Amino acid sequence: MAPFEADEFWDDLLAFIEEGRVIPVVGAELLTIQPEGLPAVPLYRAVADRLLTLHKLNSLPQEHYGLYEAVSAVAAERRVRMKDLYRQIHDILKKLLAEQTPELQPLRDLASIDHFNLFVTTTPDDLLARVLTAVRGAPADEIPYAPLLPTDKRRDIPEAPSSRYTAVFYLFGKADVGPFYAIHDEDSLEFPYTLQAGNGPERMFSQMRSRNLLLIGCNFADWLSRFFIRLSNPDRLFSDQRTKKEYLVGEETARTRDFTVFLERFSQDSRCYPIDAASFVTELYQRWRERNPSSEQGPDRPPAEAPAGGTIFISYSSDDLGAAKSVFDDLQAIGGDVAWFDKSVLKPGDNWERQILGAIQKCSLFLPLLSANTEQRTEGYFRLEWDEAAERSKRIAGRKFIFPIVIDQDYGGDIGRFTLVPERFKTLQYSHAPAGKMGDALRVEIKDQLRTLRRARAS
Repeated sequence: MAPFEADEFWDDLLAFIEEGRVIPVVGAELLTIQPEGLPAVPLYRAVADRLLTLHKLNSLPQEHYGLYEAVSAVAAERRVRMKDLYRQIHDILKKLLAEQTPELQPLRDLASIDHFNLFVTTTPDDLLARVLTAVRGAPADEIPYAPLLPTDKRRDIPEAPSSRYTAVFYLFGKADVGPFYAIHDEDSLEFPYTLQAGNGPERMFSQMRSRNLLLIGCNFADWLSRFFIRLSNPDRLFSDQRTKKEYLVGEETARTRDFTVFLERFSQDSRCYPIDAASFVTELYQRWRERNPSSEQGPDRPPAEAPAGGTIFISYSSDDLGAAKSVFDDLQAIGGDVAWFDKSVLKPGDNWERQILGAIQKCSLFLPLLSANTEQRTEGYFRLEWDEAAERSKRIAGRKFIFPIVIDQDYGGDIGRFTLVPERFKTLQYSHAPAGKMGDALRVEIKDQLRTLRRARAS
């Protein structure tokens, strides 16, 4: 590996990013949480500590440890069945993220670099996907992977994705109550082994092998780092025919002397940057923005303008995010241009409130999703959205604007059960989309509305 030169590193990396030839691989070092009154700690160190506490073990004595070490300690000291720990860790992670706010700014900066369209995460949380959805204004496609993942959960990137397509690939699985994500060293061996054996998403894996990889804070063991780099290359590492590179960033990577020596000798197209992951992303974002001033409006930017033809705004309670994504998918399938905001990552006071209300004033169709959840919540962003849409509808004549959709499975047509809605909604016809799955009649009606709007704009 050539001696490190910062300017050469940045010029090389940014040139490939702007050509769309880099995939970021996001690791655990980039994720921290801030317990109240305490210094920030790595997210998965906190998960490990809670797992040890659950099994009445003291924290591990090593200076650097994480989830894998905690799992090994629990299995050894408590003789717990390994397969029983997946559900426990899933619950710990879910509860921890509900109680404490993770530091998301590095992920927001990465998501704001719109030359990235494919991302890989090495952690099982969905934080990266949620931030991408919020920053880019459309749901990121989530592609989980696990050797034993049920067939109905397997996904791949499209053969011909749209220009706005964004995807997150869960290299070591997505947190689940079952054994569908990596929690120990043997998992971390099995996942890439079965991936290269053809058991994973072929198109996504092909992209990883053809594009340059930017590994940010991926604290792999030495052996796994070597295996992963070889796995992601179609040619031997020392081959003069190699056409791709790896950029490795993070404090742990720089500490592993044996690994850096291996790269120096056998992988001269790899570059290491000895800097902590969060500081690197901050600098990457700043340098990219300086080179692309017209491409970026900052992490709090509104979604990109949708093409002419009618934008659809989906309004929902954060409890109904899954159903909202199903509605989004159905609308995209019929050619709808959807303005999307993921309120699950918003906090009161965010600048997004202004952007959301502005989008409602500009959208062509407004789809509020009604459910038992919305009836139970007396406060939420969606209520502000509903009031804004109801007020705007008073100025619209001659066409439909608001399409209330009930997403409860057991809805029997009784609109009287929804009392906490604007009076304007009560005068409208409600549609039914169980769990967000739109029926043919609703699809046809919205498709007709979009066609009418496009004709009006074209005339």
